[in-house]
Amino acid sequence: MINKTFLLCAVACASFLLLQVNTGCGAKEEEEVVEQKDTLVPNMAYGFDLNNYEVYYDTVQPNWTLSHLFMAYNVSQAQINEAYELSRDSAKLNYIDKDKVCIMLCRKDSDTLKDVEHAIYVKNLVDYYVFSFSDTVIEVAHREKKIDTTIKQIGAKIKQGGNLSFAISREVEDNNISYPLVDEIAGVYSWSIDFFHLQPNDKLKIIYEERSVEGQKIGIGKIRSILFNHNDHDFYAFRYQVDSAEAYYNEQGKGMKSMFLSAPLKYTRISSGYNLRRYIKLYGRIKPHLGTDYAAPRGTPIWTTANGVVSRKGYNRGNGNFIKVKHNEQYSTQYLHMSKFAEGIKVGQYVEQGEVIGYVGSTGASTGPHVCYRFWKDGKQVDSRKQKFENAQPMDSTHLPAYMEFMDSVKLDLDKIEYPVFIIDSTEGVDTLMLDSLMD
Repeated sequence: MINKTFLLCAVACASFLLLQVNTGCGAKEEEEVVEQKDTLVPNMAYGFDLNNYEVYYDTVQPNWTLSHLFMAYNVSQAQINEAYELSRDSAKLNYIDKDKVCIMLCRKDSDTLKDVEHAIYVKNLVDYYVFSFSDTVIEVAHREKKIDTTIKQIGAKIKQGGNLSFAISREVEDNNISYPLVDEIAGVYSWSIDFFHLQPNDKLKIIYEERSVEGQKIGIGKIRSILFNHNDHDFYAFRYQVDSAEAYYNEQGKGMKSMFLSAPLKYTRISSGYNLRRYIKLYGRIKPHLGTDYAAPRGTPIWTTANGVVSRKGYNRGNGNFIKVKHNEQYSTQYLHMSKFAEGIKVGQYVEQGEVIGYVGSTGASTGPHVCYRFWKDGKQVDSRKQKFENAQPMDSTHLPAYMEFMDSVKLDLDKIEYPVFIIDSTEGVDTLMLDSLMD
């Protein structure tokens, strides 16, 4: 009897323990499942986890101020005024632009009101401003997204009827990259290459820095080196720092600058060159054209091609608005048909190479917007594009050995870049891009 009773008690205890273990495991599993359901993956943007806020997106409308932007989000006019003062004085944000996005991060514990805690005004792909509101403190901060820099290299070639812009755009389809590349290249060679007179099969190789934010291209950094083959002559340019200043030097260590820029305005096109027997439609007869006409949109800045002093400024029926600059006892230049003069320009004023002195127009005897650029040498007008000037002197000899070592290594990388070659497909009448396997 005792043994039977003991056996029944043992079975009951075992069943109870097993039930407790199973119940405990089930609770633990259920607890883990619940915990897993409560875990949210962070949704990060502009340094904030959006999961922690009620998020609204507003687009700035024309003529909006901060008042228009914040009044719907439980921000008082006094707070808005303080935010404006802070944004203007400490964050250097004077106004908000139409069509820009503002992300409103509102408190979740507000039942009915859109109660903003942080507002993110997105100015562009890099810059944004954070407005933070609390009961006692208002803060405004300018922040920037991380910019990634990648080294890129391309080869390009000028086709018949093409120009530098077409050549670069064919290799780099993103305008955020191709446009500044063209401007920078033209700037580097503005003393040595006439971009208004490029030849078919002129070609170039470039090593440059490409800048991007979160995978989106936003522009270029520094152009590190260029080889421009123009009229079968190689023009090298290497960016190098001497002391605290960076500049471009050629393969001999000479600076790229010379006494005169090759043109008085940003790269556009030549509409008429220096010609002693040109038929002038406006006058209906042959008459010497003693300058070079550069066609450009009205209002394009015109700059002086060398340091000098303004010797004449005025207007006449032929030249329209014009300025003449004396550079030294041997050289002078003149700029005709301006729409207007640069503010403050006057006779006797010293002007530096590249300084804006006026703007393209069509005043005087002119049939369309352009600048007529005239060049005097020893008192006689000559063709500016046929004048040759030496580059600047080499860098100080103490820096030259280090530069030559640097240049040799970069030149090897530059020379390895392949030029593109365009082959006409006779069956379809279109050109096909191939990589040239021949190394120049």
